Amino acid sequence: MDKNFDSTYKFKVSLLQAGRSHTRKGNPGFKANFDLFSEMAVKAAGDKPDLIVFPEYTISGHPYPKKELINEIAEAVPGGDWYGRYAKLAAALDTALLGWVLEKEDGKLYNTAFLIERDGTFIGKYRKVHCTYTEMTSWGWSQGEGFNLIDFRGLKIGVSICADMWMPETLLCESLLGADVIIHISVADDMEHILPVRALDNMTPIALSIFDGGCYAVDTGGRLLGKAQTEEPGWMTFELEPFKKDTRRTWWSKFGGQTVLKNECYNRRKPSAYGIITDPSTRRPWTEVFLDEKGNRQTAEQIKESFNGIYDADDPELYHIPPVCFQGVFSSHYRVDPKFPYHLVNREGKHLFILNKTAWAYFMCKDPEGVLKKAKAQGVNVLRVALEGYLYNDGYNMWPWLGTRDNPDWEAFNEGYWRQAEERVKLAGEYGIGLDLVLYARLRKTEADILQQRPYWREILWRFARYSNIVTWEIMNEYIKNEVFQDVAGVYMKQRDPYGRPVCSSDGTTDNALWPHKEWMDLAVNHSCTSSLEKHDLRNWYLAVAANTRSHGKPAWCNESGREARHKNDDPVHRRKQGWIWCAAGAFWTFHSWEGCEGIDDLSYQGPGGEYLKSMKEFFDGLPFWEMSPNYTALTVRNSRLLTAILAEQESRVIAGYVCSLSTGETVDSEVMYLRLPNGIYKLSMIDPSTGDIIETREHRSGGIGKKSEVLLPSFTDDLAILIEVLDKQEKTLIEGTL
Repeated sequence: MDKNFDSTYKFKVSLLQAGRSHTRKGNPGFKANFDLFSEMAVKAAGDKPDLIVFPEYTISGHPYPKKELINEIAEAVPGGDWYGRYAKLAAALDTALLGWVLEKEDGKLYNTAFLIERDGTFIGKYRKVHCTYTEMTSWGWSQGEGFNLIDFRGLKIGVSICADMWMPETLLCESLLGADVIIHISVADDMEHILPVRALDNMTPIALSIFDGGCYAVDTGGRLLGKAQTEEPGWMTFELEPFKKDTRRTWWSKFGGQTVLKNECYNRRKPSAYGIITDPSTRRPWTEVFLDEKGNRQTAEQIKESFNGIYDADDPELYHIPPVCFQGVFSSHYRVDPKFPYHLVNREGKHLFILNKTAWAYFMCKDPEGVLKKAKAQGVNVLRVALEGYLYNDGYNMWPWLGTRDNPDWEAFNEGYWRQAEERVKLAGEYGIGLDLVLYARLRKTEADILQQRPYWREILWRFARYSNIVTWEIMNEYIKNEVFQDVAGVYMKQRDPYGRPVCSSDGTTDNALWPHKEWMDLAVNHSCTSSLEKHDLRNWYLAVAANTRSHGKPAWCNESGREARHKNDDPVHRRKQGWIWCAAGAFWTFHSWEGCEGIDDLSYQGPGGEYLKSMKEFFDGLPFWEMSPNYTALTVRNSRLLTAILAEQESRVIAGYVCSLSTGETVDSEVMYLRLPNGIYKLSMIDPSTGDIIETREHRSGGIGKKSEVLLPSFTDDLAILIEVLDKQEKTLIEGTL
């Protein structure tokens, strides 16, 4: 209970209605509808209510107007014309209003209720979650994405609109969010057989404003507080008591006490047992919902035709298409691991260490199998590919639609191209190669294109979601001036992918991840298309950017690095160091080269540094990398010409160190590393990063992290990898000063 309320507090609410007589001769029109309710509001204000409530379809009225008419009133909330009329009325009456309007935002239409304070200021809004089939399929309206409360002078109000009340989850969610009162607005169904039960279930009072008449309210026990007649326009005012004490005693009374019944009931809930409620696969395909006149199933195309071309893009059939999985690493789909949030995990508990390579035109290259074989030989297990793109004027026009880029047909798809792309997705899976699938590599779509592009997003999910080797949906390549468009596309892919794979996007070269704060951005993605020149040094650029990118609690990934010539990243050894540094910083790396761009069909060419990828992948893939985090004390060196990057398992059972010179070709002799390890005996393996060969192994005894041990490193040129594994973990010695 808010500190401003006590058990005697009464919330006074006036509920408006048009009554059946208002529409007996048909719908009188938008202005007549609103004028009637404005007149009723003026009269209701005489009761001095805290809130006056307008019903659903206040403006459009009932019977429903045609689609073309009703959708004309769609507007921004706040900010639209009808919204402005409500605001002026609230100010004139010096009374808060809960109004209704058809809202338009980002190309979508929503059935929306909103609350305006008595001075006309906007307080909050709610979008109907459980839209009717008429609203979705005939009028093209969208469902709200979730439940929220509106804070009104400290009182937490939950709103429910018409069909929302049919679903018990509506009031349960709002009550669990902390609703003190529920305001339900409807057009024709008074739901008198349901609403009292919902109030009793959630011990929350409910007030109903209904367009066709018969407004009423029930208390926390579902008891009727009164009901208006149904025929004539009017209003009825109720005093709700959301904080009234329930004096009923329960079994707890035998222990000499009382219970707060609402809290007691919620505390006996077992959320871990309710997973089936949120399992999207429990929704049946629309083809099992809408049957023909004889009761036979129809095709999606037949249903779409019946609905005048509007077909729910959130088709549950995606959840009922059998997955296509592969032997080896892509045995099932990957998603972000909630236990180890910097990594991806699949159903079998496998974690994916990503070594990515650009292969933009994979879906149209001459020899896709040759590209896969080459990638596999390099140790690469993910290819970054474009579903749409025309890059570098290289002649590869990845075009998913009919028509041309200059004269596109946004109403239909290039079926031949989609079939070829799907065949190549499957071929990649058979080779154990995953795909970072970029939706837009060339097109620069804007907010105005959202509705136009939704069928494209649906087709992607319909075609490709089943394949376990699709690692991530990347919305756009290196373009961020259409943030609203990407927000809508990102949320769409995230919410509708039945397997929950990560979604991301990318900016041009920066020193950090793109939009790490956005909920739909599951990966912290950075592009470092930079050079091997001195201005992009290993410590202050590559290691620093890797650390920045990993700082957001998400899998960190440089999914495009600098390529030779174009970005002056021409030194193969420097490129080897770049990759090792990113991986040893706890992130993932991408090899970007001419061979993955214009030169994808020249299978004989390998970009500088490509020869070193396999040994790097094998080193990190052999670690429990998902359990390891950057560490700054276990292994250090004092030579300022050397750089270190360290990963350590939490208990330091496994530590992976990387030491490299800042310049290429430098030989390091007689260098000492300093180890701070928990008590125990360890195996030290010195490894050549260029080949993966073990140079030497040693046994090391540690007296605890309070004692720094010196260990002489073998001579090396350029870089050295050090693997430290515990052989015998011993009792911990406390650091001096510890109690």
